[in-house]
Amino acid sequence: MSKTEITEFSMTDLEASDTADMVVEVNGKPTGWVWTFAGPGHPKTVEQSNRIARERLSEERLKEQAVTNGKKWKAPDESIDQVRERNVMQIVERLVGWSPVKIDGQEYQFNVENARALLIDPRRVGLLTQALEFLSDLGSFTKRSAAA
Repeated sequence: MSKTEITEFSMTDLEASDTADMVVEVNGKPTGWVWTFAGPGHPKTVEQSNRIARERLSEERLKEQAVTNGKKWKAPDESIDQVRERNVMQIVERLVGWSPVKIDGQEYQFNVENARALLIDPRRVGLLTQALEFLSDLGSFTKRSAAA
């Protein structure tokens, strides 16, 4: 019988990065402006996941109660503005910060209000889309191996 080789690695090799940086692009070109997002295990992301889970459980409970009471369940109608607001909230809740930046010659400090204002305007849908795609890409929070 041949001996089986034992594979060895660290538990941390399985973990996603705590944060990840997204370089904001304008017209497909990197700007140098960096947004830092919370990774899957970061407290901000865990808090967001818990909020979403509570909302889903509440909705499921309401559906079940309606069916149990012989009523039809009708999901609430959602407007385009409500969908946009939900998408913006998903981003802002995970945004840890951004690098110093001037927009139209003025320093634009990181805070929740400024982030929300940037993302909620439909004319800046490219920024909203870029952030959503970054957050949904599993590779965004994959730890990179050190250069050999």
